[in-house]
Amino acid sequence: MPAGIAAGSSIVLPLLAGTALGETPFGAAMTLATALMLYPAPFRLAPLMLVRIVAVTSAGVFAWLTTGHPWVLAAGVTAAAVAGALWPILGTTAALAALFVAIMDDTGVSGAWITQLPGAAQLAGALWGAAVVLMLGRLSATGRPPEPAPRRRRHAARLGLLIGASMSLMAVLGLRVAEGHWLVTSILNTLQPTQEATGTRYAKRLLGNVLGSALTALILLGHPSALVTALCVGGAGVLAHTYRAANYTYWSIWMPMMLLLLSDFSHPEPWDASLLKMAMNAAGGLAAVLAARWLWPAPSRTAYAQVEEGKET
Repeated sequence: MPAGIAAGSSIVLPLLAGTALGETPFGAAMTLATALMLYPAPFRLAPLMLVRIVAVTSAGVFAWLTTGHPWVLAAGVTAAAVAGALWPILGTTAALAALFVAIMDDTGVSGAWITQLPGAAQLAGALWGAAVVLMLGRLSATGRPPEPAPRRRRHAARLGLLIGASMSLMAVLGLRVAEGHWLVTSILNTLQPTQEATGTRYAKRLLGNVLGSALTALILLGHPSALVTALCVGGAGVLAHTYRAANYTYWSIWMPMMLLLLSDFSHPEPWDASLLKMAMNAAGGLAAVLAARWLWPAPSRTAYAQVEEGKET
């Protein structure tokens, strides 16, 4: 519980500060970077934080460089997803960061010159998140240990194909059309190296996203103020990180809810945006399940264990 409260509080503080100072886009971008730094992972904290700082900051600069060039952004997000599949310590951090920074469009904000530097908000948020994690000495939860290299290569191929196709669709139709970026994030977060893990993840994410999207729609129906929305973001962050270790379903309720409110913080969307998100998440998750089943399927964990046992004997 203390780690969850610390994580949620550290996520919302930049958002509150940015809103109070009239730098809402900067605060929202910094909050997103902080949230990405706190994702669960089974690695030593110091190297993990260093990799994520570089990845999140680079994503901010890359998103700025690719403004108005959706095909370059599509290629970059796809490459980042493949790199994360092959290099587990990177994971989905770089791909998610590049996509969400581009969607949030925090460039050209007013105020001090430092807030207008490409990657400044991402670097500030990443450093803040890393400081919180290193002071706590742990993340709120740990992730799955890395899979063997053959599984990772197959996973990278599947992920690259699906992310490339979905990002290309977004580039053709427009990056925000029908909230299509949630299709990409759903694939990134659902597709796993094995069929079993992908199916389990999809079931939990589907249930969690239905509940989370319904709650988000209720919040948006009330046309909340920036302060209320920021507090909802913080509360969702606390609940996501507090209960993530108990069951991934809880994470699937609160973390997407937090990201939905955050990604549209500077330009609020209507309440039905959460319903579009739910539909896109379901579609992306289904695509991930079908890909895990039909695209270069990996042997089951039991079969892989038997193969490894045979090698040892």
